[in-house]
Amino acid sequence: MAPTFDVAAEFEAELADAPTDERVYRVTLQLYEPARIADIADRAECTPDTARRHCRRLADIGVLEAVSEQPETYRRNESYFEWRKRERLAELSTAELRERLAELTDRDAAFRETYGVSDPEAVDALEHAEYNAVEEVWLDVSEWQTVRRRIERLEAVRQRRANDSASRSEPA
Repeated sequence: MAPTFDVAAEFEAELADAPTDERVYRVTLQLYEPARIADIADRAECTPDTARRHCRRLADIGVLEAVSEQPETYRRNESYFEWRKRERLAELSTAELRERLAELTDRDAAFRETYGVSDPEAVDALEHAEYNAVEEVWLDVSEWQTVRRRIERLEAVRQRRANDSASRSEPA
């Protein structure tokens, strides 16, 4: 019998053992939709005042976005997480950056060739698969979209690095 994985149960168990600030932080990372302080406190197993204090601190540093004051609601700040991803990529060497960009560009080209379109949004799954295999096409389209987002992120980091180098070499 294959082992079963209950990701939610594992997350709950890890969460229960964590200190309060860490529990609130982990809960807020999952807030793709606005959530009230009472809901955050419930999920983090702490008092609303404690959740409020930690949420305000996380909003101050940009992790959370305050959505409303009455009732006080928050959601994760996607701009912050995008910035973090780009900052991590900025730590790569130029060679590593080029290598990753080349791999993703090759993968993008392979998808374009496979589906005969230049954009994943233009793929008609039923045109490329029998009804029972449509899910495989959707998985490919999803991966292609991820590849595109990664290329965009790497390209932004590469351009920023190039602009920084150009501005340093300009005469004052």
